Amino acid sequence: MSSNKLESRFVPFSKATNIEKLDSHTYRANLDETYCIGAVPNGGYAGSCMLAAARAHLTSRNQPDTLTVHFEFPGRTAAGPTIITIDDVKLSRQLSTVHITLWQGDLLSHAPWITPSKSRRVVLAYATNINFTTSTGISMPTGYEGTPAATLPPLPDFEALKNTDKDMTWEEVKMPRAAAAVQRSLLNWKFYEPREGPLTPGVLDMWIRTASGEHITQGALAYVVDSFPFNLHTFLAAPEIRALLEGAQKEPADAKGEEMRERHKQRATMWFPTVVMNIEFKKLLPERGAEWLAVRVTAKQIKDGKFDLEVLVRDVEGEMVALSHHVAMIVSLDRNTGKKGSPKPAL
Repeated sequence: MSSNKLESRFVPFSKATNIEKLDSHTYRANLDETYCIGAVPNGGYAGSCMLAAARAHLTSRNQPDTLTVHFEFPGRTAAGPTIITIDDVKLSRQLSTVHITLWQGDLLSHAPWITPSKSRRVVLAYATNINFTTSTGISMPTGYEGTPAATLPPLPDFEALKNTDKDMTWEEVKMPRAAAAVQRSLLNWKFYEPREGPLTPGVLDMWIRTASGEHITQGALAYVVDSFPFNLHTFLAAPEIRALLEGAQKEPADAKGEEMRERHKQRATMWFPTVVMNIEFKKLLPERGAEWLAVRVTAKQIKDGKFDLEVLVRDVEGEMVALSHHVAMIVSLDRNTGKKGSPKPAL
């Protein structure tokens, strides 16, 4: 498919995460190319497919809702068919924990569905499921709720953002055309950032909605916390570095400005693969989903090609929806699009 057609095509999230039950602990899914960064599907999107399988697996126990999940990404996924297997770790009345594996390569159309000596385990997860609607217990306000960090960013004029891409405080992030062809997954989102730069130094506050207009459902939250605008690095950087990056886009006056300009150009050739991702789901979104969510992203350190991310997701009322923590790397995009090595036996 040509890049132009791929860029303009939207596949509904419900369709892109559709799963087929093969047996009591095995499911089939197909990772869609419109959710890829380069040649690799977004990790949160792949994780959403896995959590859909966990939901199907545990619904019979009346535990359809994921409370926490830990993802590891030991391999590189690819668009196309996958097999998702589930191992029961602990099943109990209040909550249950399962181990989930996403397999690719040399898959079979019959049991055991994978080829043990050739199929690859590309994503691993431990998920704990509950039923949010029946959960009860002690609730109390915390000191955090009264701090500036807990303050919801200014509410936008949502209609203005939809009609004109901006209002007095917020504006849509426009991704460079050359980057859009590679960062296809980002085109599924509309990201709105503060027009005057970070509201807090080193913090990206944004409002998001889907580009297709469909509402964001509970099943999409793993994808939400792993989707960031192309210019994320300019918000996470220290104020003095951000100033240099902004100046580098104009006429640099010295060697430092030239260096920053070159680094800024290199962003299009870099890939930020997730190594580990943890998510805690704080509440259920409405069954029909939410049109808008507020997302806050921070990083404690970016060093030696590795960095952390903390992601806070809230609804328009300011209630916490999800918390997430990532460990990721900064590598050349060649690592994304290059040929995979020889498959190793599945242990």
